[in-house]
Amino acid sequence: MAYYEDLGPCDYFGPINGQLLAVGWLDREHAISKGQVTPQFFESLARLVANVWQPFVLAGRHPCEFCIFTGGPSEVQVGDISVSVGAANVFVPTAEGVYVAPSLVLHYIDAHEYAPPDAFRRAVEACPEMRSMAYLKAIRQHGINRLGVRGGGG
Repeated sequence: MAYYEDLGPCDYFGPINGQLLAVGWLDREHAISKGQVTPQFFESLARLVANVWQPFVLAGRHPCEFCIFTGGPSEVQVGDISVSVGAANVFVPTAEGVYVAPSLVLHYIDAHEYAPPDAFRRAVEACPEMRSMAYLKAIRQHGINRLGVRGGGG
């Protein structure tokens, strides 16, 4: 997985018509923002990732670079929600563009105390239900309906 600075442009998926803003594209060579998140935010994010809208299908799983021996889990359990991590990306529309985070962001928050930017947290909590008409309209509003894929996801 590539590193992108939080809230910076993300060109991982190739050229698109809209703007993708990176969140949680972490690696061991760059310092990460650490801190607390609310349980409500974490559950909201888990619900989005559990039923993630993907404009394409990826093969394979990206391991966690911070977990030295195991590569991290392939699944995260949040209450009654079971979420696969490491092989998908979550797209969260907002007025400024569309945030894109690897599904591993759940693991980064839980196990490595990663604190996503406040703007992303607000967008997650305000995001329409994944795959709903309101969600798809919000994504399309930014010109994102097909992406040119360069590789796998996280």
